[in-house]
Amino acid sequence: MKDYTLIILAGGKGSRMGGADKGLMTLEGRPLVAHLLEHLQPRPARIIISANRNPSIYRHWADQVVEDLRPGFPGPMAGLEAALTAASGLCLCLPCDLVQPPSTLAADLLHRSGPEYVCVARDPIRRQPLCLALHAEPWRDNLSHYLDDGGRSAYGWLEQLPVREVAVATPVQNLNHAEHLMPDA
Repeated sequence: MKDYTLIILAGGKGSRMGGADKGLMTLEGRPLVAHLLEHLQPRPARIIISANRNPSIYRHWADQVVEDLRPGFPGPMAGLEAALTAASGLCLCLPCDLVQPPSTLAADLLHRSGPEYVCVARDPIRRQPLCLALHAEPWRDNLSHYLDDGGRSAYGWLEQLPVREVAVATPVQNLNHAEHLMPDA
């Protein structure tokens, strides 16, 4: 398997979580980000976490923690932009609330990746635009230009790129509702 950098997007406002830092919300006594890392195979060579709050806590799980380069929590694409600025080579991007990724998700995305396109997971329900594999160098500037032009949507950015969809047999489950979680103490 190829060496890769894992990018975890954990920099949001947590609007659906009552403003809490979603990656640090706990499930079964452990932060969501820890669940994701525990279940991820193959293991990354490097981990970058995009987090606009609590960088000292996130450093426990990351080689590097980055903040958005743009003010005001402009969304996950700004987090990806910041992470790609710090990354090189092959990257796998996943949201922090993906606590138990399908067992072959990472390997399938990485195996099918190439510098000339972005690989995106498609589960039986829909495209998962924040579950993707890409090479940092060809897409870093493209994403910055998209954001400079006012773009914010992951779907919108992917619509203008060469994309290879990778089928995922089981639905990708993100935890988006606070009633399933407890704030980290």
